[in-house]
Amino acid sequence: MKPRSTGLLALAEELQSYILSFLPHQDILRCTSVCKTLRQTYMTSSELQYITELGGQQLLPVPDTDLDNHTSISKRLQLLRDKAHAWFKFDIHSFETISMPEQFHDAKTSLADGHLCLFNEDEQSAKIFPILPKPSQHKIERDWPSGSLCSIQNADSIEVFMDPAQNLIAIACMIADETLGMDDERLYIDLGALDGNDAVHPEAAGKTLFLSVLPRCEDGLYTIENWKLEGLGRHIAFRRSLLVHEGSYKFGEEIWFLQIWDWQKSTTSSCVLSDTIINPEVGESLDFCFLGNDRLLIVSRDLKLYSIEDLSQAPRLLACFLMPVSVTGIQCLLPMDNIAHSSQLQMQAQRTLWTSDPKNRILSLITRTRDATNSFTFVISTRIFFDPQAGVFDGMAEIPWECWGPSNARVFVHNWRCRVGVSGNRVLQAFPTTDATAEDHPEDMDYKLHMMDFSPLAVERRQGLGIVVTEPSTIEITESAETLTTSLPYVEVVSDRVFGADQVIDIWVDKDRIYLPKLNSEESDSDGIDELEVIEI
Repeated sequence: MKPRSTGLLALAEELQSYILSFLPHQDILRCTSVCKTLRQTYMTSSELQYITELGGQQLLPVPDTDLDNHTSISKRLQLLRDKAHAWFKFDIHSFETISMPEQFHDAKTSLADGHLCLFNEDEQSAKIFPILPKPSQHKIERDWPSGSLCSIQNADSIEVFMDPAQNLIAIACMIADETLGMDDERLYIDLGALDGNDAVHPEAAGKTLFLSVLPRCEDGLYTIENWKLEGLGRHIAFRRSLLVHEGSYKFGEEIWFLQIWDWQKSTTSSCVLSDTIINPEVGESLDFCFLGNDRLLIVSRDLKLYSIEDLSQAPRLLACFLMPVSVTGIQCLLPMDNIAHSSQLQMQAQRTLWTSDPKNRILSLITRTRDATNSFTFVISTRIFFDPQAGVFDGMAEIPWECWGPSNARVFVHNWRCRVGVSGNRVLQAFPTTDATAEDHPEDMDYKLHMMDFSPLAVERRQGLGIVVTEPSTIEITESAETLTTSLPYVEVVSDRVFGADQVIDIWVDKDRIYLPKLNSEESDSDGIDELEVIEI
């Protein structure tokens, strides 16, 4: 109740705006809702509106960028508001098609930062190139002929990870000595620059990352089931699983090992996780993903959240989130524009003004029940993994599904032919146009694309196409005859274009486009992908 002459309201409007700019976006809105003077300050300040728009869309600004230096606040605000409404145009009839290089029709294919990344393990070759690049886009195009991928002598490349945002390629290489047992295979992670032949990536601590340990059991009693190489920002992780057949272990027991490096600081790491899964069913029984720079999620029968802030020691378990069903065949999907907020991402920083907030993204889990009678898509808000009130800092605490899941997730019945794409808070999934029966063959059914936006701002101020879904939805679990009810709000837009099963074999989506890989034509002897349909949003 101080006199106006000495209070905040007595300051010039520019100073009021400057002071308010230090507040979180929710507090800015609270201040402007209780004071007419501050409301007027807000309405005339593009900077304050930009801050609240970023917060409402759950985005983080990327500082010190070329765009940031040359784009006015008012222009950035307009771009951001346009972005919020872009999906509701959803015109998927206008598209372009690009051809896949013939030698990569059967390659492992991924999308990163507007680039197509291809790896042919049989040919030991790789390729990266931009997809219909825009004039402002930083473009990387490079081929690795057969045998040129791994710099380690007498080694085969088994997995490749490319990150154009950091000009990084990481290659998992295996050296096998026929005179030794399988336990004596040597595994390394080879690092390089995507845009050149430099011996060492300019930001890397060294050329090669070394594994600390490997899963072991008696010679000849297991086969390598699978492996995964993944990175985010300064972190790279490698997971290797062994499936045991006989011996002192139970038949079908899976032994897995995961190691994480800060590739910019050290070529070695003590950040190692390992465990055993008893009698895993056919299909992936384990997956993992990074949740920002300091958290890792292990997805198996339950969701285990780990802190990876200190890579000099094993990851620290923060909490275990119990799942409502016993699942296998797990696939963990994070947004394709999953960029770590880091000042070191200079290449990415030159091309964007904002990035999605790791604390406010959507995680999608593709699962099936143990008896294979049901498949589900779990759409989960990552905020639950950062919320102290949710009990994630209780160490070994197990959090029941009822305490965390229903209000932070949506669960959909998943057809094995339906694919899922994730971008920020948006999920794109193909659903059959009619309810399937036991006699229906998925390959003979028609599908439509459903775009679901789980951003609270989209739900609050939906415009144009789509409907707001806030009421709970319930599905039945055949295996246990139980029901599963979830209620995470979202906006849904359904395409009017109908797709055949062979047109939705996979779905990729980023902040600007939808990508639909196409199966090889009937004349081809291959079952791989030979075309990519690109739909601008």
